[in-house]
Amino acid sequence: MTLTESYRGYLRTMPSGVFAFVMATGVVSIGMSLSHQEVISIILWVIAGLGWLFLTLTLIVRIFFAPSLVTASLGGEGSAFGWFTLPAGTLVIGIRFLVAGLAGWALAFWIIGALIWLVFAYLIPWLVLDRTHNLDDTTPTALPDQEQQGLTLLTHIDGTWFVWTVATQSVAILAAMLASHFTGNFFPTVALIAWSTGLGLYLATVIGLVTRVLVLGIRPEALNPSFWVVMGALAISCLAAGHLMTMDPASAVSVAVKPVAAGTALILWGIATWLVVALLLLGIWRHLFRHVSASYVTTLWAMVFPMGVYSVASMTLGAAHGTPPIAWCGKVFIWVALSAWVLVTLDWIITKLPFQKGRKNDSAHQTRLR
Repeated sequence: MTLTESYRGYLRTMPSGVFAFVMATGVVSIGMSLSHQEVISIILWVIAGLGWLFLTLTLIVRIFFAPSLVTASLGGEGSAFGWFTLPAGTLVIGIRFLVAGLAGWALAFWIIGALIWLVFAYLIPWLVLDRTHNLDDTTPTALPDQEQQGLTLLTHIDGTWFVWTVATQSVAILAAMLASHFTGNFFPTVALIAWSTGLGLYLATVIGLVTRVLVLGIRPEALNPSFWVVMGALAISCLAAGHLMTMDPASAVSVAVKPVAAGTALILWGIATWLVVALLLLGIWRHLFRHVSASYVTTLWAMVFPMGVYSVASMTLGAAHGTPPIAWCGKVFIWVALSAWVLVTLDWIITKLPFQKGRKNDSAHQTRLR
């Protein structure tokens, strides 16, 4: 099979959540920079940037040559929310540029990421509901059919739905960071709106996930690595609060939100820390006791990202509050995140080379991020 044929095959099967690779690589790069490991940080930054460029160009080609596949994926219950990895990955790249002091590039990536997020934030939930509940159908639906439609949607709620929150908080973080480089209340106000919205989205998604587990239950096979995003969405909300605390005090919005953000950040960090341990224990139970395969799947990048963002949030919050134990957690855990990134990368190289034909082990899980 030629490279051209392989690439065409990848265009047909490209999962919607593929930008989770960019998110994971970018956030680990940021964590390495905060840990003063600049060589490792720059290498990961370059990899994340090249990955973003390649995947963006590939997505454009896919939209041009296979628009029907893209449209179907945007409204799919199990694939739609994976699309939020696109704005989230774009914004993570922007954050990395700002960490390096390149405010102009960071602003450009914020504009691109925020615009994509704004479109997706309204479009994707509507498409999902329209597909499952026929919102445009004026014909009365019998109650049993309505119940079945609701159950169908409920069965697809998993960790990928929390990427909606992650993308929203990414808008808030970069806006809060840009507030220190551009005067006025625009960026602080946007940061506050996005942060508040992200918290609301997290609460709504948690309610949906808990309802799924209580009503329908969940099998070990369905507990794919994307469930780490349940913790990652909390951690990035904590990180956003940390940056809201450190915005330019010249802004009236910054002064007003600082006390609320400070207390909320500590609460979110505490819950995220509890979830880290719970997810590690759940992974041990899933793989060692229920013998679920640990082979490479796309959602593994959705596990690496939460590890990285928890580390960055801990270091940022520890510095903002002057609490060394919290910062120490981040400095230790970033090496766990880096180790996970290396292991997932090696697993991908060994078992899932780019454009490989016949991804049997990955197909069941990719539907969650397609």
